[in-house]
Amino acid sequence: MDMNAVTQMLNGVNQNQNAQGNQGNNAANSPIPGAPPAQAGAGTDFGSAAVYTPSAQSEQTTFQPDMARVQEMWNSHQQQVDSFRRMIETLLNQQAERQGLAQGWSPSDVRVTPEMRAEAEEMIAEGGYFSVEETAARMLDFAVAISGGDPARIDLLERAVERGFAQAERMFGGELPQISHDTLAAAREGFNQWREGGVAAIELLNR
Repeated sequence: MDMNAVTQMLNGVNQNQNAQGNQGNNAANSPIPGAPPAQAGAGTDFGSAAVYTPSAQSEQTTFQPDMARVQEMWNSHQQQVDSFRRMIETLLNQQAERQGLAQGWSPSDVRVTPEMRAEAEEMIAEGGYFSVEETAARMLDFAVAISGGDPARIDLLERAVERGFAQAERMFGGELPQISHDTLAAAREGFNQWREGGVAAIELLNR
């Protein structure tokens, strides 16, 4: 939902309240069937029916949205999502760099030593810091943290992962290695498990 949609929703609430208030005023000023005739007096119109006049108009409460607060909350929400997307982008770039080092090359043309290669191989191997499972688990863990586990935000966060992946690809020359594609697939599966069974169903976070 964008800020225009939020504003339209709040305006709709005010319009509905105003309409209800006008209906109440019209009803209060209408003649009351069966009311007794007015007493005779100087200048009295004997042909007129008695009309009930309320002693005081009921006060009408109008909802006034705090748009500054709405904007503040929206900006905070956007900052969280942008931060999450950048984290995904960074994780995937770092993973792809370790994959390159493990194969003996570096995207920054740094000379790859045997020690660097061995360390990179260990990091992308099963259970390693940049393995498919560990990297996808960090993505999902952060997604759950910033959403408070709210399933209503799953689609938004999953789209942020997709955008982070696309940006990482552009920064990496247009194509990420297979390990990154496998990580994205594992993250998608985790989001599906969350969607269907809640946070407790995410296998990568409950190993």
